[in-house]
Parts: sequence; structure tokens; C-alpha cells
Amino acid sequence: MIKGGAPEDVERMMARMDAEATRPIDDPAPLRDFPKYGRPLVYVGGIYGKAVAWTHKYGLIEWLDSSGKYHMGWAHSSSIKRVAAEEWKGDSRL
Repeated sequence: MIKGGAPEDVERMMARMDAEATRPIDDPAPLRDFPKYGRPLVYVGGIYGKAVAWTHKYGLIEWLDSSGKYHMGWAHSSSIKRVAAEEWKGDSRL
């Protein structure tokens, strides 16, 4: 059975597929996902988002820009900083 999804679900799925297609090739380690409701809040280069998945060298981050558009991209693990909920300034719709 195919379940119907909200437009934002399709947008997230497409962003994930695009991100996996552009995964950095210098880290062949398996990709590990964070649980959907346990994703760490992070700050990366001026962006507040959530960590979706990780390898030894990279993290896959999701965020909403100021217009509300959904994005997903890779960041080197050394540039990802976990933040506490009270410090996080990301969009609550993530």
C-alpha cells in the first residue's frame, strides 16, 4: 500500500536523495541515521539545524532557510557543534 504524504514529506525525501547523491567520496564509512525524534540540534557555519545522519568524517544536516525552504547538506564533523535546546535558534517546523 502506498501512503499519501504531505508536500513537505516529498520535499524532504527529494532533498535526502540529492544529498546522498552528493555525499563526499573521501569517507566510505557506512551512513548511520539518527532517530527521527532524537536528532541532535546543531550549529554549522551560521546555520541552526538538525543532524540527520553521520559517518566518521561528515554529518548530514537539515535546516529551513529564512523563507521556509527546506535544505539538506553535508558538513565536516569538525565544523558541527551540538547546541542545547535553549541555545538553538532554528525553525521549529523541522
